[in-house]
Amino acid sequence: MLFKRRISKKVFRQLASKNVRKSAKDYFIYFFTLTFAVCLFYTFNSIGAQFAAFDIPDTLNYLSAAQGAMAGVSVLVCAIIGFLVVYANRFLMKRRKKEFGIYSILGMERRDISRILMKETVLIGGFSLIAGLVLGVLASQGLTMITSKIAGVGLASYSFIFSPGAMAASVIFFGLIFLFVHIFNVREMKKMKLIDLLYADRKNEEIPEEKKSALLKGILSIMFIIGGYLLIHFLSDRDLFKILGAGSTMIGIGTILLFFSIAGVLIKFLKNRKKFYYKGLNLFVVNQLGSRMKSTGFSVAVVCILMYLSVSIMGIGMGLGQSSMSLIGKTAPYDLSVEYYFDGKGGNDAAVEQSGIKNELEAKNAKLSSYIGESEEINFYVSENLDMQELFGKSAQGNQKMQKLYKTGNVWYVGLDEYNKLRTFQGKDAISLGDDEYAITYNEPEAKAVLEKFEEQWDTTLSIGNSNLNMKEGGIYSAILYNMNVLSDIATIVVPQKVTEGQKPYMRIMDANYEGNASDAYHALLDDMLKVKGFDYSSQKDIQIQIMSDKLMATYIGGYLGITFLVTAGAVLALQQLTQSADNKKRYNLLYKMGAGEKAMKKSLMTQMLFYFGLPFLVAAIHSGFIMAGVYRTIPYLTGADIARNILLASGLAVVLYGIYFITTYSGSKRILKL
Repeated sequence: MLFKRRISKKVFRQLASKNVRKSAKDYFIYFFTLTFAVCLFYTFNSIGAQFAAFDIPDTLNYLSAAQGAMAGVSVLVCAIIGFLVVYANRFLMKRRKKEFGIYSILGMERRDISRILMKETVLIGGFSLIAGLVLGVLASQGLTMITSKIAGVGLASYSFIFSPGAMAASVIFFGLIFLFVHIFNVREMKKMKLIDLLYADRKNEEIPEEKKSALLKGILSIMFIIGGYLLIHFLSDRDLFKILGAGSTMIGIGTILLFFSIAGVLIKFLKNRKKFYYKGLNLFVVNQLGSRMKSTGFSVAVVCILMYLSVSIMGIGMGLGQSSMSLIGKTAPYDLSVEYYFDGKGGNDAAVEQSGIKNELEAKNAKLSSYIGESEEINFYVSENLDMQELFGKSAQGNQKMQKLYKTGNVWYVGLDEYNKLRTFQGKDAISLGDDEYAITYNEPEAKAVLEKFEEQWDTTLSIGNSNLNMKEGGIYSAILYNMNVLSDIATIVVPQKVTEGQKPYMRIMDANYEGNASDAYHALLDDMLKVKGFDYSSQKDIQIQIMSDKLMATYIGGYLGITFLVTAGAVLALQQLTQSADNKKRYNLLYKMGAGEKAMKKSLMTQMLFYFGLPFLVAAIHSGFIMAGVYRTIPYLTGADIARNILLASGLAVVLYGIYFITTYSGSKRILKL
């Protein structure tokens, strides 16, 4: 019995290996999709190793947050890939039903057929996993170079990067997927009857009858799609992600209705063109397309949705990343900003107000004090009787974003002498004010238009402290008053220094540049952050790492999800077309017997393929164009060249991946139909 069992295992192994080799062309899309998915998974989960390789400090855990976000997205990616693998496996099972029926007639039990399927799954899964990991390791080196460019660390310290954690996660996740596929195969085999297996290729596909007017669906689809376009284009500046989600949902509903209606409208239109309809094999092609669109309209619509989401996510992700990176050097012009709030909690209010932050740090024996070079300090005051909304709300009308920013809070003001010292520190010219004048400083780019409008409309004297002040003509200036991670100063009033005398400051800030070794100064700062309490520290280095982390997260997550959606869309469409080709095998044989030439049949196949692949691609391209045009209006700091480059990269990648699936599917269909 043991000898017989060993022989049986050997036979099963040989049979499984032979089946895989024999069906290698059928398995290509399956193999390619799995390999690409493993490569993608490993590549984007190796960013932790990239951060470690470049020794980028992560004091405030910004990079850890980016890595955690990538891990969370990976769970979603695994769910999508799992669905795709099961979907692809159904195609392969359908192709082989007759083969399984013959095995049963020859006396093979269902559990033995399941064992063959398990061995085939292990072979395909194993090869895909190994190939994907090898490609992933290579691709991650390219991603490492992109990371180094974003981080600005250069490639001098670059060495070959390998992430054991990413490899382990890839093996575990995809091992679970293959296990799920095997369970699915076993369940499918148990449900199949011998008669169904033997006559699977003779079963006709059931086409659902249309219950509603195709024209009505078409009109509703256009209304939903245009509504989504308008929502994103005109309201995305209010709350980008909520409006983008609502608009994309409307476009998605419209797309589904569009593909449900297009079969009926298209067939009716083409059938009325008699010269076209009865020319060559057009009659066959039109009815084939109509039949397929009726039965697969929903899945083709989903493919279209995945495609426009993929291109939009990639394009918008790159745009958000570039926008955040453009802030480096703008939001944090000083090596360090130290904040102190006069709220009684710091315990040093009188000392800081009298002698300043720098002297107080020295008094507390802060290590950082020995590295502080050139520095300036400025007091901020809050006017209890001036409200931002009352003062600037009218001028912000028409700009939803700025209306929201000016909605709450009291007006802050600073003294002219301290403000001018900061301007000089930044290399800007000092400003002048009359004894009864005030100016406004800001750094939020969109605030400039609001403040200029305010200057035109406002003719009332402001009461600040014990003084009544009038707006200086042309008194709107831009300056960074302290390090921040975003440009958020929408209006700070600059008043003559004497106005601040006797007023209680709300906050004091010291802006400073390091003196001596910058690395030693940074480590001294880290030590003081733990030991010298009562101060808030904003390091230029930490802010730059946060901004870099934001770009990495936006760009990489956009690319990760975008490519996953593209692969899913291409694979689903390819498998559907290959299934149709398998179903059409007898029809093409009949066409050949009726005298149709091979050239005409190849042309009919190409026409169907172009329509089946081209229609969702065209609709997705239009959707993506409108979505990105609407969103890019709300993303600041980008040039036209930046936007064009992002769109070209996203659409170019979509064309390449989609093209691979198209060419592979056309070749596979010709082989199935023996054309």
